[in-house]
Amino acid sequence: MSQARTLPVRIVLVETLGALNLGAVARVMQNMGLTELVLVNPQCRPDDPQAQQMAVHAQHILAGAKMVPDVLSAIQDCDRIIATAGRINRGDRPVLSLEQGCQWLADGGVKPAIVFGREDRGLSNWELQYFPVVLTIDTAPEAPSLNLAQAVGI
Repeated sequence: MSQARTLPVRIVLVETLGALNLGAVARVMQNMGLTELVLVNPQCRPDDPQAQQMAVHAQHILAGAKMVPDVLSAIQDCDRIIATAGRINRGDRPVLSLEQGCQWLADGGVKPAIVFGREDRGLSNWELQYFPVVLTIDTAPEAPSLNLAQAVGI
């Protein structure tokens, strides 16, 4: 069985609130073959016992997580960056579907990143200005909110 080519995508989490979510993100990253995790001003710690427990066999991802104070610090060395948002005023910024966003990341750059906002309110409009495109994950209108780890997994 041949292995699919994977792009070494950096996962950036902004102000993660819950240790359980943080651990679940590490676990899904391990499942998907991703290893680079950057935490922007996290509100919980990677060494929190709940994060460690949820990470299962991905504690090394938590141990290697880089912590930075702001979004710009998290993406400064990346050359292909996409933000995620559940709701956005489209304006003049391209809003891509999941398939389009993945293709956009794969089509260029050698240091891509996907940025996920806060669990309770996402990325601010101020933060969204740093991203050339925004990715949305379609959900049922009656249940538009995804858990952070689910969004990272998708």
